[in-house]
Amino acid sequence: MKRNEVVIDGRLLKRSALRYTPAGTPVIDLLFAHRSLQIEAGGRREARCEIAAVAIGELALRLSAAKINQPLQISGFLAQNSIGNRRLVLHAVDAEPIDGK
Repeated sequence: MKRNEVVIDGRLLKRSALRYTPAGTPVIDLLFAHRSLQIEAGGRREARCEIAAVAIGELALRLSAAKINQPLQISGFLAQNSIGNRRLVLHAVDAEPIDGK
């Protein structure tokens, strides 16, 4: 299997303080909120969720300056939080501001 891609619009709810790995790479933990109308089984359904995410490197530096409640389109992949914690986390590889929302 190869495909593991996520693109989702949301608003930045929370962010941790910027931290650095032992190798000096910047890392930030984020929480995004998503809300949309989706079609499921021919009917409209409101989809809401909060998504835990992590950004590493240059993207972590950029997102450390993002405003809370800022609308963003996040793209990345899903992975378990750690070996001992199977909770899914979105590993952000790109984030773009969403204008006009």
